[in-house]
Amino acid sequence: MSTAPTVLLGANQIFRAVVRSETTDTATTVTPDDSGTLFVNLGTSTHTYTLPAVADGAGKIFTFFNGDGTATMAVASTAANFKVDDLTGTTCTSTTTAIGDCIIVIGDGTYYYGLAVYGSYTNA
Repeated sequence: MSTAPTVLLGANQIFRAVVRSETTDTATTVTPDDSGTLFVNLGTSTHTYTLPAVADGAGKIFTFFNGDGTATMAVASTAANFKVDDLTGTTCTSTTTAIGDCIIVIGDGTYYYGLAVYGSYTNA
């Protein structure tokens, strides 16, 4: 049995780009080309980031950081293929509005995996 990975992530720098939202933004559509991007939420109301189709997310990594303390942020998949903690769902939402809430999302082509760096999240 081989232990070779099925999806290679490569040796890239931690972030290749940073995208800051406007305070009035409530939604952002993430594309596969955004892999390696740090999304900084500055919205003053709940901001939802919608991931690409899971098959297009193979080998992709996205990081979401709450940079404003007045609103939560949500990361959504187009299907129930988002695994966070012990739940599988479509949308992962921060449970607080704390500055610094951060989640890294990694795709393998079948699922998205949410790694909570800071803060707590629910998945539904």
